Amino acid sequence: MTAPANGFSANESQHHERKLQFNPHELEIIPAGERAFWERMAEEVKVEVEVADRYRKKWTLVETVTVITATPDQTYLEIGHRIGRTPGAVRYRRQAMIHLLREEHGANERVQAYLSDPKINHKYADYAQVYEVLKGIGYLDKPVSEQFALAVPLGQPSTSWRGDGTSAALARQRKQRDDILMHIERLVQSLSADDSSQLT
Repeated sequence: MTAPANGFSANESQHHERKLQFNPHELEIIPAGERAFWERMAEEVKVEVEVADRYRKKWTLVETVTVITATPDQTYLEIGHRIGRTPGAVRYRRQAMIHLLREEHGANERVQAYLSDPKINHKYADYAQVYEVLKGIGYLDKPVSEQFALAVPLGQPSTSWRGDGTSAALARQRKQRDDILMHIERLVQSLSADDSSQLT
């Protein structure tokens, strides 16, 4: 086994852990005496991805207010650290705020669809909560010119940045783990078959 060139963490970490990667060549039969190691490894192996503390947890009104009231000189990363969210999740909420204040990209239609049937239109729940906060803190009562002045993004690493990739990294984590377990299962089966042939 070797360490892959690229890790699977959503954000670059100061500590680069070695990740497991199987050699794509033909499987080699391992002596039966080493089987215990592989069986233990099958139970323990995992590939870890660092995620925000509140990743995929329900957003609170306080968290959404924090995103909406953040000033342009603050960054998605800074706000994410403050509320335990990924920069990409913060950016999505901020974009929802911008779309609602500018009345663009069907944002208000999404909110109305959710309010009319939350169960069917649950995918618009984020927009509905952002709308609720905008209304609650009085942003929707401000003159249009002021709303447009508030509808600006936060700071980001580069102009092409679109998120931190946490979801994609977790998907790769699951696939990597499944691949590893599959290879280990094949190795154990090969060892069992080899033992059986030696006994006959």
